[in-house]
Amino acid sequence: MGSDPSRAARPTARSSWYPWHHPRSHEHPALQAAHDARTRGERVADEIASFGGSWPFIFIFLGLIVAWMALNTVLLQHVLHHRAFDPYPYIALNLVLSGLAGIQAPIIMMSQNRAAARDELLAAHHYEETSKIDDLLSSNTELVQRVHDLTTRIHELTEQIASRPAGG
Repeated sequence: MGSDPSRAARPTARSSWYPWHHPRSHEHPALQAAHDARTRGERVADEIASFGGSWPFIFIFLGLIVAWMALNTVLLQHVLHHRAFDPYPYIALNLVLSGLAGIQAPIIMMSQNRAAARDELLAAHHYEETSKIDDLLSSNTELVQRVHDLTTRIHELTEQIASRPAGG
């Protein structure tokens, strides 16, 4: 079987739906430098934010909540002689969820701050590149104007030569 050259240009599809399963590649040099310079805490914050903002986290989290409620309302009542460990309205579950939100929110905010810093780095890099292109365009415009002036001068000289009398 021959390889399809157009297929190589397409991005590869994820083989798994777990966001933490795939390493992030930062192909842009400005982002690669920032990515490599991360501290351990920044790497942890990025990984937690990557997992905490994903569908697998939502499904796992919902499953754990449903399991907690089922465990406390059905199973533990039979084991603990009709006394649930955390009866409805699930005050312990509420405490765990509040604690998780209290820890997860600042970690995600740290990661978002890092994403904003990466965006600023990329914007600064793009601005530098745009400035270089603008300088090149200005140089090109000047060169084109000089060529135009020279062409105009050549036409004037050619017309002068053509308008001279043949004997003179």
